[in-house]
Amino acid sequence: MKKTLLSILLSVGLYASTNHSAKVLETMSSGGYTYMKVQDKNNNYWIAMTQRDVKVGDTINYTEQGWMKNFHSKTLNRTFDSILFAANQTKKAPTAKPTIPSKMQSDYQEKGVTSIAELFANRDKYAGKIITVKGKVTKTSSTIMNLNWIHIQDGSNFQNMNDLVFTSTQEVPKVGSVVYAKGKLIKDKDFGYGYFYPVIIQEATFKK
Repeated sequence: MKKTLLSILLSVGLYASTNHSAKVLETMSSGGYTYMKVQDKNNNYWIAMTQRDVKVGDTINYTEQGWMKNFHSKTLNRTFDSILFAANQTKKAPTAKPTIPSKMQSDYQEKGVTSIAELFANRDKYAGKIITVKGKVTKTSSTIMNLNWIHIQDGSNFQNMNDLVFTSTQEVPKVGSVVYAKGKLIKDKDFGYGYFYPVIIQEATFKK
């Protein structure tokens, strides 16, 4: 889907640098993209961006990439009379995060589980192996690239790396719940489109 949209933008040939700020009136997500009807000053129109968590009433900022007429989304089975493909506004370089002292021990340490800090610190050692982490679910995203994405933290930290991503086809655990998460550790995983992970756990399963 992303390659298709990229080819559409290239064929349109419109890469305007106009920045917008608009209010979300309607929203739906499918195929790794979020479609939003927005109110931009006195104009209402549809835009499409890479999938994100937004709700009606939110204000979003974006940059024009290209307009399409009579665009048909196969995953939504819907044709938009006119839609703007958009990207995040270019942001100023973020201020460097303060270095947090490394903490190798998990707050949920027990026999049979490995701390997130340990996995980041020694990812070569654990690459390709099945590991189990116990920690708190901090964020979830569903049905992106046909996978569910779950972020877990356990209180440990290695060189500011304390958030571990799990991909799964299993039902997503609730944010805030403490779970056992088990899966295969993959290092230096590059999905393309800016999705690079020095450590990620795939084929994950969860239980309380």
